[in-house]
Amino acid sequence: MTQSSFLRAQEEGAKYLAGNALVCSDNLYVLRALPDECVDLIYLDPPFQSATHYVAIFGDKGQVDQQLKDIWTWTQETENTFRRRIARGSRLLSTLEGIQLQAGSTSSMAAYCVYMGRRLLEMRRVLKKTGSIYLHCDHHASHYLRILMDAVFGSDNFRNEIVWGYPPGGKAPKYGFHRKHDTLLYYSRGPAPTFHHPYAELTDYQKGKFTKVDAQGRRYKEYRGKTRTYLDALPGSPVPSWWTDIHSLGQTISKERIGYPTQKPLALLERIIRASSNEGDLVVDPFCGCGTAVDAAAGLGRKYLGVDISAIAVRVMEQRLTSRGAAPAVYGLDWSDHDWEQFEKRALSRVDDAEDGVPGWAWAEDQVAGLLNAVPNRKKVGDGGVDARYYGAAGEVIPIQVKMYRKPVGRPDMDKLLGVQTAMQNQGVHAPMSLMVSLYAPARNLRTFAAQQGRVVLEDGEYPVMQIFSVEEMLTHGDLPKLPPVDPRSLVGATQTKMVLPQAAG
Repeated sequence: MTQSSFLRAQEEGAKYLAGNALVCSDNLYVLRALPDECVDLIYLDPPFQSATHYVAIFGDKGQVDQQLKDIWTWTQETENTFRRRIARGSRLLSTLEGIQLQAGSTSSMAAYCVYMGRRLLEMRRVLKKTGSIYLHCDHHASHYLRILMDAVFGSDNFRNEIVWGYPPGGKAPKYGFHRKHDTLLYYSRGPAPTFHHPYAELTDYQKGKFTKVDAQGRRYKEYRGKTRTYLDALPGSPVPSWWTDIHSLGQTISKERIGYPTQKPLALLERIIRASSNEGDLVVDPFCGCGTAVDAAAGLGRKYLGVDISAIAVRVMEQRLTSRGAAPAVYGLDWSDHDWEQFEKRALSRVDDAEDGVPGWAWAEDQVAGLLNAVPNRKKVGDGGVDARYYGAAGEVIPIQVKMYRKPVGRPDMDKLLGVQTAMQNQGVHAPMSLMVSLYAPARNLRTFAAQQGRVVLEDGEYPVMQIFSVEEMLTHGDLPKLPPVDPRSLVGATQTKMVLPQAAG
């Protein structure tokens, strides 16, 4: 790292720590920007290496969906990381070499462990000596993650393997038992971490053991006829390492639910945060998703830093926290936060160039949608090629097509998008506008074609019926499409929406 890069990273880290913050970025870069020993508690709920595509339904828009990719491949970037970027002779390297032998030298699991190993090294560096880390996982990779955590944090700093169980449901597997629990691997940085033991309410059976009553009417029990323990003096029953008293959101009809496929209940995160931090401490979630950890931290008087590579996930977090009255500072979701050359390079990258196995065009589609306050659509079944939809506050539904390729957008692409808009209107959808977003500046005749479609008057003003903009122009010149006020319910449900998001463009 050059001196200038080091200084820039320091400035970035100071910015993230200045207040409660959300960052849209690869968490590896954010963690590297943080100074040593500045974090009190880390909770991470990373992808589970489940080879699953998750479909999320956000807010009140039942037809809106997004796929979260949890499929890993051994790429050239993975090879570079494994060979050059993990210190030779380290415990982590020898552990990863063992995983390669066990799982296959270029297997999906080996690639996943290399990805996680780099980030765990940075998490240990930024964690205070009194700090703790909870890694949330399931059966797919928990055995490998356990030995990675031993290699990075040391087996002496292993505290608990917590089992979060929830009642079975659905069809039982033909061979085997219902898998109805997740695992939380709890490690500390040092030998004496911050810890406040949580207590649960005593059961009727436990209360029934207090059979004696003293002169003041207080119930108690005696140990060997000598030591008295009073029922009203007990804080409760110490919570063990198996948790069955917190229901998953799939089991309940809860106002917490916003449709995010891997959303965890607030009660789960509140227990962790209360146990392993104090008020005013900094809680970091590097795989923040829909933001349950930072939401819980804000409600319990902790500072927070949430990171996610998905722009739409950070938009969901932003609105969720804002609706709670805990508006965060947000980085990476303004066009000015992005560099054109870096965006272009990532957008054009192939799958075998990406450590996370996500092709550049998919990453770029998500970024563009998030920057525009739109909701990405990855399902692409009978949707006419619509890549995102923007929901206006007055009920407008604006189809957006995103073309992140070297090949320039052509007139057939514009005709197809206009046809989709017309079809939506014929189906009774209020689709007064459409937007085409290309990677590079479009030809002049396409701007002329878009302008020829005329203008439409909406509740708050007049807008072009069709617009075409490029990421190149938006990042280098600041030219942005004109869109009506957003309906924040397109990001989170109406039960959580009290404030309107800032506009990406106006």
